Amino acid sequence: MRALVILASLLLPASLAAQEVRSLGDATSPPATLDQIAWLAGSWQGTGLGGESHEAWLPPINGQMAGIFHQSGDGELQFYEILQFVERDGSLVLRLKHFNRDLSGWEDNTAESAVEFPLVAIEDNAAYFSGLTYERVGEEGLRIYLRLRSGEETRVETFELTRID
Repeated sequence: MRALVILASLLLPASLAAQEVRSLGDATSPPATLDQIAWLAGSWQGTGLGGESHEAWLPPINGQMAGIFHQSGDGELQFYEILQFVERDGSLVLRLKHFNRDLSGWEDNTAESAVEFPLVAIEDNAAYFSGLTYERVGEEGLRIYLRLRSGEETRVETFELTRID
């Protein structure tokens, strides 16, 4: 019985994180505006992917919010992301492109090659995008849940960030 309780307690955080990442599937994104996620504007620092993570967002302007993310580990920068929230068809989409530390791109140079996360829902202190969630934790905390796939394997990576500006 004790072994079962220990096993359940070890699996509980992973299963809770998995519940925090939703998929849009064939559904349509709900109505939303950038004003609903404007609280993200600012700089955030913390941990994720086994290293140090930084993310910064500019305030909304002209139907877009621009951001940048960079990941460090083992004493060196690993990669960057250029991010943008855009209002599309009365809802929101998170779009991004990845870059190596020398700024060579992972995706090609076309707008269509951006990785996209359409909005699933905005509830309380969380914005759920298909495969990615931004959760506000108090006034100064941000938790990001990201579904990662590698072949047949799927896992949820959690980023724990704190506002630094």
